[in-house]
Amino acid sequence: MSEKLQGRESGQNWEGSAGQAAQAESGKIQPKQLLILLVLSLSLAIIVIDATIVIVALPQIQRDFNITLKDLEWITSLYALIFGSFLLSWGKLSDEYGRKLIFMAGISTFIVGSIIDGFSLNLSQMLVGRVIQGFGAAMASPSTLSILTTTFTGKSRNVAFGIWGATAGAAAVLGPVLGGYFTTYISWRWAFFINIPIGIAALAGAAFVIKETRFKDPKYTTDYAGLVLITAGLASVLFGLIEAQTYGWVFPSQEFSVDGFSWPTSYPISLPLLSIIVGIILLAIFTLYEIRRARKGRVPLFDFSLLKYKGFRYGLFTVTIVAMGEFGAVFIISIFLQTVKGLSAIDAGLTFLPMAISVFIFAPIAGILATRFGPKWIITTGMVLEATALFSMSQIVSISNPVYYLYPILVIYGAGVGLAISQVTSTVLMSIPWQKAGVGSGANNTVRQIGSAFGIAVIGAILVAQISAVGQAELAASTVNFGQMGIATLKAAFNSGLWGGIDPSLIASFGTNWLAARGIIFDALTQGTRWAAFTAGIFVSMGALSSLLIPDPRPKQQNKVAPKVMVEESQAVGKTLGAIVIGQFLAILGLSAALSSEYQSNPFMQQWFSSYAWPLGYLLGNYLGSMMIGIIGTILILWRLVIR
Repeated sequence: MSEKLQGRESGQNWEGSAGQAAQAESGKIQPKQLLILLVLSLSLAIIVIDATIVIVALPQIQRDFNITLKDLEWITSLYALIFGSFLLSWGKLSDEYGRKLIFMAGISTFIVGSIIDGFSLNLSQMLVGRVIQGFGAAMASPSTLSILTTTFTGKSRNVAFGIWGATAGAAAVLGPVLGGYFTTYISWRWAFFINIPIGIAALAGAAFVIKETRFKDPKYTTDYAGLVLITAGLASVLFGLIEAQTYGWVFPSQEFSVDGFSWPTSYPISLPLLSIIVGIILLAIFTLYEIRRARKGRVPLFDFSLLKYKGFRYGLFTVTIVAMGEFGAVFIISIFLQTVKGLSAIDAGLTFLPMAISVFIFAPIAGILATRFGPKWIITTGMVLEATALFSMSQIVSISNPVYYLYPILVIYGAGVGLAISQVTSTVLMSIPWQKAGVGSGANNTVRQIGSAFGIAVIGAILVAQISAVGQAELAASTVNFGQMGIATLKAAFNSGLWGGIDPSLIASFGTNWLAARGIIFDALTQGTRWAAFTAGIFVSMGALSSLLIPDPRPKQQNKVAPKVMVEESQAVGKTLGAIVIGQFLAILGLSAALSSEYQSNPFMQQWFSSYAWPLGYLLGNYLGSMMIGIIGTILILWRLVIR
């Protein structure tokens, strides 16, 4: 009986311990294990694909549902928010109540959400489906990793994890292509319906080949209070960031009303601002509550004690910021390609292939380079490449430039992603005790999902604000007589973030003036896309800076290297790192100067900063911020490289 129990807890769920020992030594995967790996890979594929497959379908959904760009942000952000908020809890619950049980329940829930989204007739129904999908993904995702860990041992575990990771990468790449194919040739609804047959196949396979395993932690009790606090806090902040585009960032610009509840314009502050403040307070309470829970010896939802490790602390910060830039950039570029450039959904999806191919090429190279130079510098290099690509994209994107101008930029962007992402995850986990690897992995995945949700919200807000500012200004300066109805239509479209997209009814309403109206709309969208890409570049640049604070986790070589050689290598490495730091400092200084130059020549930018972020506008004016960066950076470099 005790041997059977031991086998269950350690994952010996196939053919006995003798067969497992032989398999672990040889690294070969047995037929039954191969079926389990196939089931888990299928499940992971639909979870990962669902984060990207919808992006290319968004413009068509906007036209069909007659909704705004702000509403599209909810469709993409809500899934990531729910997924990230519940991920940690379901990882613990799957260990306690059974990994197979929670896995199958999660896939079933995910299928239900996909059915609702596929048949949805309006935005409300789709958002309900996205919430259910996110909840199902949070249940199934950690269970796939747990089942994988308990099913495979020895060398075969490395093989299984390699296939599992490759599946995640391939799914992320295939998402935009599949979404484009379904939207162009069948219907965008199949971006959701495709999950149904794959999910059913995974459920059938799980029922027959996966054995139930569980490990009940006597110290663990479900942290309901922590779960409510973090979900409510994040949702409140996200609501404020997205809805401020409509109802005002500081003061109410429009009355908010839903189900009898209203927030009139006579109130002193806007509802979105209040929501952001409440969300921040709830997150602060969550932090204090989790710290107190850990001190009492109970397992917290998020182990804040791990933040004492520099690699974990700055690694998570880096992951969050970079996720904000990466997902937001794909979101806005997809809209630009299908709206301004007139690409079909499938062509827009294929446009991202150079980036995907570059990721696949550079991801394995990153591991080799990290062994030679250390993962910290590979992460920083990758993020500098990403930031460079995004800043370049903000300058190249235009109505006249052909789409193929973006191809080399997307290759550079993909190279940066391939170098940075795998290594930053590895660095986060290497910086904490191995006993906490599961907690660290869950925290890494959580902040990545939450970062992507907030990135889409923030960058989407920049896009909508710029569309409104540029569109209104160009409409006022236009010499074309659009008539009162045409002017009202354009103003409403700009203020709402192009409600309903550019559909035949909008075109018909302008008659012979459509070409002039389209020019104003396209220019507003282009300027908005450029500034959204620039904002994404700023996020990734901040991630590059924070990555410099991550300690280099390479093993020491003192016992194998002669002291003289060590000194010489240390001096050589010091010179190399010094050159890298100076180069990055000069790049940041140049970017800040370029930003100040653009600010002083761009009245739309001046107006926006004056209204919503006047301290930053003050720093951008007269190159004041650039001078401060130059002075402070020079002092720090002298202190770091010369005095120390």
